[in-house]
Order: sequence, then structure tokens, then C-alpha cells
Amino acid sequence: MKMGGFLPNVSVSLAVGAVLGLGLVTLAVQAAEGTKKIEIVIKAGEAKVITGYTITGTPTEIVVRNEDTITHGFNSSLFTPALKVEMSGGSLAPGKGPHVYRVDAGKTLVLKFTPPSQEENSSMAFWCDMHRSVKGEFLVLEWKGPGGG
Repeated sequence: MKMGGFLPNVSVSLAVGAVLGLGLVTLAVQAAEGTKKIEIVIKAGEAKVITGYTITGTPTEIVVRNEDTITHGFNSSLFTPALKVEMSGGSLAPGKGPHVYRVDAGKTLVLKFTPPSQEENSSMAFWCDMHRSVKGEFLVLEWKGPGGG
């Protein structure tokens, strides 16, 4: 889902305040902070982004807490076959490809990677391949400026 100069309303919590309200100075400071973290909670058959966004070229962690009573899957449109992802606390879904993960009930999945450069800011989808209602979006910013792209 590509985004132009205007950010559409999305139904999940995104840290867009840094983009809309605080400007590029804040982004420059945050880009220098190191690893970005996106936290997602799955509960009662729904997923919610609690906090976070990421910037291309910046080490990133996606933390998925499964507070539901069943196992859920996790996949994202950000994950290309060539993207190197380090996983802990979960497992790969058998026969589903290199970036379809499982997180058991009551467990936490952590995915570490560095998003590649892209043409523009994007809202990236994520979903559970087993349950249609478990889905959402998070923001990936293309950083071009001092210390970026």
C-alpha cells in the first residue's frame, strides 16, 4: 500500500505524530537512536499496533505478543524473499515460505531485520494466515537526509 504526500487514516495505532506534528527534526533525532521497535498485541481474535514505526535502513524489531488463547500466524507485505529476518520466540510455519511465522498462545515472537530502501513512505500490511480478522498496518518511512538514504 503506497502512500503519497498525504497520510490516510488507518485503523491501527501508528506513531504518526512524529511525522505530522513534530516534523523532520524529531525524525532525525529518532533515526539516530538506533533500533526501531514495533509492538503488536493479538487478543480476542484481533491485532492492534501498540506503538512504533520504522525507517528504512534502520535495524528494526517487530514484537508480537499473542495474548489470545490460540496460535496465530504473522506475515507482512514488507517481507520479501531476499529480506534477512532473525526470529526468536516463535517458529516458521511449515511449508508456508521463508517469512510466515507462528506465535503460540501466551507467547511473544520477536523479528529482527533492517527494512530496505523504497521509493516513498509506505503503510505495510501484516496478517495472520490462519485467521482473517487478525490484521493491521504499520508505517515504514523512507529516510533521505543527514545519516539516511
